This record gives sequence, C-alpha cells and structure tokens, in this order.
Amino acid sequence: MIEQLWLHPPLAFARLGPSPVPCDNYRWGPSDLSPRGTGQTTVVPDTTVDVAADGTLTERLPESVQFKDASGFRPVCPFFELHGSWTADGQSHSGPVTTQVLADHGIGLADVRWRVAVANLKPHHYTGTPGDRVEATVELAGHEHERRELTGRSPEGADRPLVPPGRQVPLGTVQVPVPNAALPGLRLRFTPAAGVVYGPVDLAERSSVFTLPAERLILSPDADWCGFSLTGDDPRTNPGGLFAGAEENESLGLLDDVCDGLVTVTLPGGPTATARVVVGPPDFAPDRRPFVSLADGLTDRVRRGDVRDPAYLADAQLTALEVRDLFERILETMDAVNVDVQNERAGFENAAIARAVGDSVESARQQAFPVPEPLLGLLLGLTERGRRRHRRFVALEALEDLLREQPELIRRVIREPVTSERYYDRKMPVAMRGSDRYPLHLTRRQYDLLTAWAHSLRAQTQEGT
Repeated sequence: MIEQLWLHPPLAFARLGPSPVPCDNYRWGPSDLSPRGTGQTTVVPDTTVDVAADGTLTERLPESVQFKDASGFRPVCPFFELHGSWTADGQSHSGPVTTQVLADHGIGLADVRWRVAVANLKPHHYTGTPGDRVEATVELAGHEHERRELTGRSPEGADRPLVPPGRQVPLGTVQVPVPNAALPGLRLRFTPAAGVVYGPVDLAERSSVFTLPAERLILSPDADWCGFSLTGDDPRTNPGGLFAGAEENESLGLLDDVCDGLVTVTLPGGPTATARVVVGPPDFAPDRRPFVSLADGLTDRVRRGDVRDPAYLADAQLTALEVRDLFERILETMDAVNVDVQNERAGFENAAIARAVGDSVESARQQAFPVPEPLLGLLLGLTERGRRRHRRFVALEALEDLLREQPELIRRVIREPVTSERYYDRKMPVAMRGSDRYPLHLTRRQYDLLTAWAHSLRAQTQEGT
C-alpha cells in the first residue's frame, strides 16, 4: 500500500508574465572568468518540459534562455511532482509516484484528486472585511488534462464584495499533464496570471493619475477596500503606504493578480500531500544571486550552530568556498543596486525617524554616507566605489590579507543581525531595507561564519608579520 505522499518542491515561486510562452528552465552556471569577463554568475539553459493544450509532455534542451518576447515577460510556471513511499512484496520503496506504481496498488488516474486553492488577500489584510477576499479554487482528477482557469471571486454571499457577482479576476491556470514512458510521474503545472491591475468602475472619478483599460474596471466601488484609510501607526503595513492612493491616505481600490495558496493531491484511502505556491513579479535580475536568499534564511534556522563548531572551520577549503560564494553574491547584488539613490533614501528615512523620536534630524541624516565628489565621467559615485571595492574581494586572497591585517574589520563594518539600531548607518549592507523596515543585515549564521573565519585567519598568521 502507499503509506505516504509528498509534493516536490514543497514550496514553489511562480512569476507573473503576459507572454503565452513559459520561461525555459535555466540554472546558475559558473562565474564568467573569461578575459574581460564579469567574474559573475552565468545563466545556463537546462532541460525544459513543455505541456501542450491536451496535456502531452515533451522534453527539450533550449539553446539559450529568453526572459522576454514581443508579448512581454515570459511567466515562470512551476511543476509539482508527486512522490511517495509504499510497500510492495514486503519491501519498502520510495520515489516518484508513476502510473505503474498506481496500477500496482489498484489505483487509476481517475482516482487521483488534485485541488488548487489560491487567494489575493491584500485588501482583506487591510480592511478585515470578508467581502475584500479574492479567492479561486480548482478541483480536478488525474485523468482530466485540459487547462483549468483559477477565477478569483469574492466569497459568495459576502456583504459589499470587492469582486461583484458576474465578475472575476484571473489568477492563473493549472493543468495535469499526461504521463508518458519518458515522464511517467504524476505532476501538476501552475501558470500564474499576466501581471495586470484591476480597479473599481468609477476609477476615473477617484484619480486622474491612475488609468486602466475599460475591461479591467470591474471592481465594486462600494467595497471597503475602495476608500480605505490607515489610522496612526498601523501594524498591518510595514513599511506603510503600500497601496495606490496612499499619498492621500485613501485607497483607490486597485487590485493586482498576484496570489498564493495550496496545491493538494489525494489518493483513495486517505494519503494526502500538500505544497505551497507563491506568485510574485518578474525577476528583473535573473542572473544576479542575492546575498541573503530564502535558502540562507532556512539554513539559518536549522543549521545556525554549524559555524560555531570548531570542526566546521577546521575544513578550511569548504569554509573558504562558502565565504567566496557569499562575496560573489554580494558583488552581484551591488551590480543590481543604485547605492546613491538608496543612500539618499536612507538619509530621508533617518530624518523621519529622528523627528518621530525627538532626535537631531541633522545628526540622523549624517549617519548615512555623505554625497561623494563626482568622479570624471561617473554620475553614481557611491555605486561605482562600492562595485570596485567588492570586485577585489571576489579574489579571496585579497580579502584574506585584509582580514589578517585588520582582524576586527568584520565587526566594525558589517551590521550585526538583530540589533536595536533603527537608523541607517555606513555599515554593510548599505542603505538596504529589511522586511521589518529596519536596516537589512546578514543572517546570524552568515555573520557568525564571517567573524569566526576572520578570527581563524588571524590565528594562523605568523607573529610579527
């Protein structure tokens, strides 16, 4: 019998895009170390699975990766593959659930039940009104291979629904492909929406700045979301003003087609697997790796203590590779950030904080970097200085020498995680905001690794050199 099921991946990110063609698969390849190369991550095509309208699957290896076409961004459309564990002939097995595995247990594709439930709850998060929920659910069996639409609606019977009866907000589509000999596993593909905005039917009366095509003016102006205002230091939004009309503190009632939700699959007898899908905007820097990623956050929670174990640092080669990878990602982030603009924003942010708590506004502003003297031919002085400096540190030997000479450099110039410091100062990362609105910092694991690594370099340095 099949005892257990799970979906792989358990969490997937889809990305909006108006193109009807999904983005091909790709992976981050080796750094470009060619003469005059960037020294940064390359993007390499990877095996891609296409799904036809009738659910037929085909595999191919693209010659290149194309992120946009004439229609706009190509959406990122993740697959969810069903895996499980079962007992057959007295032996335990685990792996992808295929049509053969189902047949061996007397189960057909028609017995497999998929359910995808997603929602856009941003308006409801602000107002708390049930009518401002926008939800969509699709249920289908394993032998139903046509594409199904996720039509977002407000709950039936809700008072003052944002999406009135007879209207809908497309939140994407789902499709269960047909297994074949080359790809016998069970899977579901999630395709996100186009990435457009909808508004109330009277938007023209509410705003002369925001205009939308008539076919997208479908929302009810009587919903609480239309005209909603924040009061005081509302904890529901951090940072504040994350809605159209926030300048006047009155929501214009706009709604985009992002969503998140659950993908569930069930077999007869009860085994169930669940995964989460999250829809976000297109990746505007797909060949740039962030220095604090989702993987870093998860690793910090489950393996934070690794870097405090002397045995971990004893593997000098492994530790050096981890540090090098971090500084490569820092450089790649630097190449995607306008530090001058961020620093200017940090100064304004510091001034606003100082006014709120009664500190000196000018002193608060000065905690950010001063505007540098422009270099000949360079408009972004801080950005260029930062990129030049971090480009050196990708050569790990240069960073090692610097830390041997200045063993306290990490503690002095890198922001320690989870401090009570509210102001943006000159510590790294510079002028970048974390999800809590406080200055961004590395994970605790990353910071402890760097400080321990710097200490070990100094410990291995000959006295007097």
